[in-house]
Amino acid sequence: MSRLDFKLLGPCLLAIAIDAMGFGLVYPMMSAIFSDPHAGVLASNTSIATRNFYLGLGYGIYPFFMFFGSSLMGNLSDGYGRRKILLLCIAGLSASYFLMAFGALYASVWLLLGGRGLSGLMAGCQGIAQAAITDMSTQQNKAYNMSIMSLAFSAGVIVGPVLGGVTSDRTLSPLFNYGTPFLLVGALSAACAIWTACSYRDAVAAPGNARVDLLLPLRIIYQAATHGKVAFLSVVFFLMQVGYGLYLQTIMLLLQTRFHYSGSLLGLFSGLIGVCFVLGLLFVVRWMLRVWNVVEIAMTGLLIAGVGQILSALFPREMVLWCLAMLVGCFDMVAYTTMYTAFSDAVSAERQGWALGIAGSVMALAWVVTGLLTNLLPVFGETGLLLVGGVSFLVSFVMMWAYGRLHSRSHSTSHTSASA
Repeated sequence: MSRLDFKLLGPCLLAIAIDAMGFGLVYPMMSAIFSDPHAGVLASNTSIATRNFYLGLGYGIYPFFMFFGSSLMGNLSDGYGRRKILLLCIAGLSASYFLMAFGALYASVWLLLGGRGLSGLMAGCQGIAQAAITDMSTQQNKAYNMSIMSLAFSAGVIVGPVLGGVTSDRTLSPLFNYGTPFLLVGALSAACAIWTACSYRDAVAAPGNARVDLLLPLRIIYQAATHGKVAFLSVVFFLMQVGYGLYLQTIMLLLQTRFHYSGSLLGLFSGLIGVCFVLGLLFVVRWMLRVWNVVEIAMTGLLIAGVGQILSALFPREMVLWCLAMLVGCFDMVAYTTMYTAFSDAVSAERQGWALGIAGSVMALAWVVTGLLTNLLPVFGETGLLLVGGVSFLVSFVMMWAYGRLHSRSHSTSHTSASA
């Protein structure tokens, strides 16, 4: 097979796009729903502190369940086959978005949060779909197939927030409301589940059993602490993800409170960040690899994203925020991509899956923390939390610089010893 079989693996590509779409869609939506006193999910006289608490819960509940669900679903797909667990995850995603839609339509905060949690539990969908495509790939078409997966993910990142912002804006159409985007993604997920059931078949036979270990993510984190390089990179990656999480969550609130942005404008702003993600992934990283090594590129991404976030806090003017969003989005993706590569480079070939699994677990933990930090809004305000996130980026830059120095020094020492 020299090219990707779209009839067979098209559902997997759609699943990857839906997973990315849902992630980008929810952040501007949560900000709008919990900040709008007329949304009905919370009583109109609810205090700002209580609104911030529920907003933080809405942000944090997804990565909390993803922390456990991603490794669980991955293990189950290894044991029972990609098709069965992929179907379970896509159907679960569909149910989660319908729950969130009903929560928005019928003013139930618990349905909204319950759906958000379920979507986190089913977040293994993307990893399983990627594994399914890898199963069907050969040495001749693997690189091509990986690029198609990146395009599917990129499309979801761009389309998701724009779709959410536009189809939730009542000023654009009386048919639109806060539940509309969730209904659309839920229906798209249901269609994807049907397509998967009809078209996709496993390329690799599964043993038909799997050991369910709910504590696996905690074991993975413990194992990471015992590996010097991986432990150090985990701290760097955690600080980076806290920094970007605070940016994405807080910038939406700043635009809404200071400039009175509608849902459609918030969606367009998030969509612009998604476009810059793609530019960073497809062009900037590739260009920088011609000049620098992975650690140097990660340092550059962390530094520029951090400075961009700090400038956003210090100069919160509308056009400045839009311009800096492009910078932060592009170089966050540069740092993100090369940090994963640094994790991969830090371990031997047989431990690649373990190291990258750690990176995913660390990211989930960081986003749980950023959800909790939303409760500090009354203390720091939007610009204060943006500043905290920018400083977190800069601390991760300093640590990555130290990692690069130590790594190059140890490499130089070993090279000298070998020469002697």
